[in-house]
Amino acid sequence: MSENVAALIKLEQQLRSASGPAQLFYTIVNETHQCVPYTQAVLFTGNDARSMELVAASDLPTVDYTSPFVVWLERLFKHVVKGGQPETSREIDIQGLDDSLITEWRQFSPDKLLWVPLKVAASEGEQVGSLLLFRQEGWSAAEQALMDHLGGTIGHALFAWRRHGTFKRLRKTLLQRKIMATTLAALGAAMWLPVSLSALAPVEVIPKDPVTIAAPINGAVKKVLVEPNQQISSGQPLVQFDDTELASELDVAAQALLVAEAELKTVRQSGFLDPKQKARVAELETRVRLRQAELEYARTRFNKSRMNAPEAGIAVLADPDQWQGRPVSIGERIMLLADPDRVELEIMLPVKDSIALERGAKAKIFFDSDPLNAYPARISHAEYKPTRTPEEVLAFRLVARLDAGDQVLPRIGSRGTAKVYGGDVTLFFYLFRRPVTSLRQWLGW
Repeated sequence: MSENVAALIKLEQQLRSASGPAQLFYTIVNETHQCVPYTQAVLFTGNDARSMELVAASDLPTVDYTSPFVVWLERLFKHVVKGGQPETSREIDIQGLDDSLITEWRQFSPDKLLWVPLKVAASEGEQVGSLLLFRQEGWSAAEQALMDHLGGTIGHALFAWRRHGTFKRLRKTLLQRKIMATTLAALGAAMWLPVSLSALAPVEVIPKDPVTIAAPINGAVKKVLVEPNQQISSGQPLVQFDDTELASELDVAAQALLVAEAELKTVRQSGFLDPKQKARVAELETRVRLRQAELEYARTRFNKSRMNAPEAGIAVLADPDQWQGRPVSIGERIMLLADPDRVELEIMLPVKDSIALERGAKAKIFFDSDPLNAYPARISHAEYKPTRTPEEVLAFRLVARLDAGDQVLPRIGSRGTAKVYGGDVTLFFYLFRRPVTSLRQWLGW
């Protein structure tokens, strides 16, 4: 008897010390074995007998409501409570059930079932669940009486946790609603805060007022004699054209001039003896002048086959090997000569991100090579008509100049991201400008 009392006291202590419903359910279906031996225990909870839910089973970590065993238990429970929920612990007779239930019973569980109602004496005997115990042997009157006592204890534990959970959920809900209302009010007020409207766009450092090196003649480029970003001095050779044809033209023009001069000399000498030859002197002199002009033209074209730098600077061009053997026309740009101390910024602002800008609008430049530092700049002018970028994006071209300072000027060709600032707007407009624009375009209002 002392061992049974000790087991009962220990079980009641475990029920009271459960830290949550999951631990409480586990104790009910697994630790009750200390007081009354059984093979399988199943716990149903709920206020209404017809709507009670299976929440735990011994030796099972979780309840799988699709398993055949659980489906059979729910059918068995509904069949028993159809005739009325038992008021006290009693043994259920297997012979009084349907044949399908009996077949599955013998397949899933032992033959003897003790039905234990879980009641709350403090709540006028309210029933909060049922405990089903299965084993092979029958149940004695002492065991049923002990389970009646345990049924009250377990019912009170379930009732206490249900009340605690209700108050806890209510408090949590009220707290959440208060926090939510405060948060919404704060967000609503923050939507009216003034902020600077801004947009992000790619930026590239370009030379300011560069010298364009364009093809002076029609021909093929033999070789580009400089490298990208190379420092160039005034008069330094830049581009060599294929001069084979030009040299031939120069040689032919020189020979034609010699022939014309020889013919003129001959006629002048013979004019002293033959007056008719004097009449050809003027014609031959004109022909000599023509040949001289042709020779000068050929020499000029030959001299243009090598382009020299008109002033000092750095060479701005792509891969020089791409120009080798490439035919060009007069005026076609080959490279630029730029002063590294005179640069400006080209910003391509996408049309979808366009904002109202004024001359002198502020901008911050973040270069890919130095992403941690921001370079202040000012918009000098903006094109009114958008153009397509190499990435096939329709964008407005903005030109900005770096603010004077002691910072090191970026290298020509450096790229990064520009943050362009417009006027002050509300935070709501700043956040929802693009969604509202897209919505209006989609709805057409």
